[in-house]
Amino acid sequence: MEKGEGKREIRRMNRTRIARLISKAGTVSKNEISVRLGLSMPTVLQSVRELEEEGIVAEAGEYGSTGGRKAKQMSIAEDAAYGAGMDVAKGHIDFVIVNLKGELMKKARIRLPFTRDFSYYEAAGNWLQVFLEQSGVEKRKIQGVGIALPGEVDQKAKLLLRSQTLGVENVSFQRFEDMAGYPCYVDNDVNGAAYGEFAGESRDGVYLALNDQVGGAVFINGTLYEGQHGGGTRLGHMRLKQDGRPCQCGSRGCADVYCSAAALLGDDPGLDVFFERVRGQQKGYRERLNAYLEDLAVLSVNLRMVFGCDVVLGGRVGPYLRDFRRELDKKAAGYDLLDSDTSFLRIGKCRQEAAAYGVAIRCAESFFERI
Repeated sequence: MEKGEGKREIRRMNRTRIARLISKAGTVSKNEISVRLGLSMPTVLQSVRELEEEGIVAEAGEYGSTGGRKAKQMSIAEDAAYGAGMDVAKGHIDFVIVNLKGELMKKARIRLPFTRDFSYYEAAGNWLQVFLEQSGVEKRKIQGVGIALPGEVDQKAKLLLRSQTLGVENVSFQRFEDMAGYPCYVDNDVNGAAYGEFAGESRDGVYLALNDQVGGAVFINGTLYEGQHGGGTRLGHMRLKQDGRPCQCGSRGCADVYCSAAALLGDDPGLDVFFERVRGQQKGYRERLNAYLEDLAVLSVNLRMVFGCDVVLGGRVGPYLRDFRRELDKKAAGYDLLDSDTSFLRIGKCRQEAAAYGVAIRCAESFFERI
């Protein structure tokens, strides 16, 4: 790399670092940018001025004065870029679009049973175009479309390797990218939901997706831990009980058969119905919930012991646990005699569209690599 090219690359990297910092911080002064990134003040002033001129950052008021000139706060321009997200399920697709601040601008769910046929991709692509047009966002500002898939994926090949939920193997989403007209990014739905949960945070955390199966993701310093071979974690197959119930993986006593939505529901038609029956004190329902909370407390405390960080309870079951937080806290405290503080347990803030939201944020943030 020649000297001139090297300088341009350094300048580009500084702009990217500054824009990312402003985005994560919400609001920050130029002096704080200089200190936190270790950049000289002239470099910060020049980069921020360029970012302002391009409409990427903007002034967001002033800090309170302690004497002398007030420092101006900088924030990311919310309309500089957008990301779209899709969560592909067996019978429907959730669509979302978010701005560069991670704010949800629009969401929709359409009923579309999954098939491997070309007609499915065509219909999904058409619905995506309708959704984006209705959002009112300029096409040129949409950085891409994130696709959350329920199973193991190969991101580079845009391939769904296997999915028990959809009952398929080796399904390519490359053809969908061709139809969509935008760059597409694919990821596992649990990773997507976890990214949405921890977006903007630079700390460690464990996300538990309490869906029909138990999935999980671990974030270290705000970055998804992918493991030695890129396969991430299999928290749903941590063994909770010796010689317990049989699991689909061939083992016994896995968390999946005790802490999943399916384990809680049994023969009940849905979570709304189950929790209505709990509140209605129908016979046996409170006992089933108590047993579920007991097992979930064991799993959560074990994860806390290993990783020493917050454990977020998400997925389909997560939102329902808000009303039973006290019972869960009491059970968790009983399994950690070294530390009875249960503030490490968090109920997921993202709900129905969590996975689509997370992959949409990742697409929006790809904008920083191109400024």
